[in-house]
Amino acid sequence: MNDVLTEPETFIKGMQNLQASETNPFPCDVFPEPIQDIIYATNESLKFPIDYVGASILYAASVAIGNTCKSNKLWIENCVLFMALIGRAGITKSHPLEFVLNPINKKDDISFLEYENKLKEYEKAISLSKNERESQGIDEPEKPILNKYLVSDTTPEALYSVHSFNKRGLGVYVDEMSGWFKNFNRYNSSGEQEQWNSIWSGKSINIDRKNGNSIRISKPFISVCGTIQTSIIDDMAKNNRGLNGFTDRFLFVMPEGLKKEAWSNKKLDPIYSNNWENIITKLLDIKPNIDNEGNPTPNILDFSNEANEILMEWQSNNTNLCNETEDQMLAGIYSKFDIHILRISLILQLLQYACGEDISEINIKAIQGAIKLTEYFKTTAKNVYDIISNSSPLDKLPSNKKQFYEALPEVVKTGEAIELAIQFNIRSRTVNNFIKNKTFFYKIDYGKYEKVL
Repeated sequence: MNDVLTEPETFIKGMQNLQASETNPFPCDVFPEPIQDIIYATNESLKFPIDYVGASILYAASVAIGNTCKSNKLWIENCVLFMALIGRAGITKSHPLEFVLNPINKKDDISFLEYENKLKEYEKAISLSKNERESQGIDEPEKPILNKYLVSDTTPEALYSVHSFNKRGLGVYVDEMSGWFKNFNRYNSSGEQEQWNSIWSGKSINIDRKNGNSIRISKPFISVCGTIQTSIIDDMAKNNRGLNGFTDRFLFVMPEGLKKEAWSNKKLDPIYSNNWENIITKLLDIKPNIDNEGNPTPNILDFSNEANEILMEWQSNNTNLCNETEDQMLAGIYSKFDIHILRISLILQLLQYACGEDISEINIKAIQGAIKLTEYFKTTAKNVYDIISNSSPLDKLPSNKKQFYEALPEVVKTGEAIELAIQFNIRSRTVNNFIKNKTFFYKIDYGKYEKVL
């Protein structure tokens, strides 16, 4: 693999000055300079929001690392991430993630072509009799396995089946996370939310099937990332997801005041795409040891003495924050950052390695960067929590319909509502349907309703 090339120009200083005016800027300086320049270059030419690109890089690195490396603090910790890119409709959320995942997708494309060719050879071989195979010098055929890193739309059982053959780890990419949530338990009633909680925590996966082909994954590694619109973010907390710790496990990316930008005529210099492909390929090239059962044995990175001192001080402060926070749900969110910081520091250290630096231990630069990122994600988590805890069905209505509802008296007759609706450019048919919605109205008598909210 070629080394990371020198960028034709640098964006770092100018973009850092621009970010200084934001209330919760994404801390791009936690990355090595070649990655910072990739983030800023894609922002300038492709208009990719900085937060989305930076967070997508963390996710892609997590997938590329998989079970090859873990950090060592009081326990051995992987670098699984659950991440949601949040923004209103029309804001560029998916494209930055697709750009960052492109080198991994290219590897999967190559693997799939190899798999197809091997599958054709396998099917040709099994169509022959044993004598025919012996006469042609063909060994007993073994069904090929598809090696891959990323999956998208899949059933839980299919996902676990793929993971059982790809024990290094997988990434789940969900373009619209609201649909992913709604599909939980669509295929069975086995408690899919709880299974995802266990996957995030690194607990083994055991699936017993009626046909006898059971699955056991002793070291699961499945990172998740996707997009969701701000207007439906409260879907994440439905069906007890806000109570069972599921949403607590997510890192949220929600840039403040983000607006849709006009296209730029400036093309992205290929050097940035090439540099990113080289960086992610170096992570993919890390080879773990394999034990007797075919499971990866990860390389273990300790924290340097100096990094450990900084980590311990941060964790003490985070513990005080959890204890002093009266809202127990918010305290639960903050407590998960004890895990997040270990995972993020490992990712940052390995990104340093991929850019040509040391990999022997997790250093000061990595832990300081992880602290900046955890503080960023704490703020976004608090913002998301505020939205979820204060959300109202009215917030999902079009502005004219919301204003119409607020203008209605507490008790209203259908005819009165239709007459008032004219002021808000709402048709009578829409009013008739709206007033029957039990979320907003309670029927007192024929043609007479009381507002619920």
